[in-house]
Amino acid sequence: MLPELRGPTTLTAVRRAGVSLLVIAIIGQLGWLAELVLHTPMSPLRTVTSALAVPGQPFAPVFRAAELVAGVALVLAVPPLLRLAPVHNRARATMALLGMLGVLYLVRAIFPLECRAVAAGGCTPEPDPSLGGQLHIAASILVNVFCAAGPVALLLWWHGRWMAAPAIGVTLGTVAWLLLVLDDVVGPGEFAGLASRGQMISASIVLGAGVAYLRRTGHDRTEI
Repeated sequence: MLPELRGPTTLTAVRRAGVSLLVIAIIGQLGWLAELVLHTPMSPLRTVTSALAVPGQPFAPVFRAAELVAGVALVLAVPPLLRLAPVHNRARATMALLGMLGVLYLVRAIFPLECRAVAAGGCTPEPDPSLGGQLHIAASILVNVFCAAGPVALLLWWHGRWMAAPAIGVTLGTVAWLLLVLDDVVGPGEFAGLASRGQMISASIVLGAGVAYLRRTGHDRTEI
């Protein structure tokens, strides 16, 4: 059951704000797809998406801006989503995860990855990164955790057909983790890019399901 607001007009405005911000977050989160049309020396297979924003790389400001937009949109989406989410701890915990993911995106955009481009489109991390570089690494690790935890959190309170998207997210997230394990076995960097991009696609599918959920619940409430 959705929490009562002051009226249908207010509820509609809050829902539209939440949906719009989630759509903007999805666009920013998939900003790395611009590499398909922009010339970058980075290999999609071997380098993580944040390597596209390394200072000195072609179009680095574009990719940093995309992640910055995603972070701001997710943080701003939390207040309206809290008003729309069911009033129980599992839903509120999911919204908190969403906001913290946005903060992590902001940290990664403000403090870009520190690495050196190498042959075959790779990017070797600096052995002694600055404080900003360390913050980026820590944020990236937490992004991995949050992208895995988000779909699991939704599975705890979404039901029926709505469980499909979180289940896909969990599956793709698991595949991404397995690719990272394989990457350590085969050789550092061999599948890091593939895992990173798979993770972003997974997160975007889950956010897209959130948009559909908000639109559907709004439609159902209008019919009542």
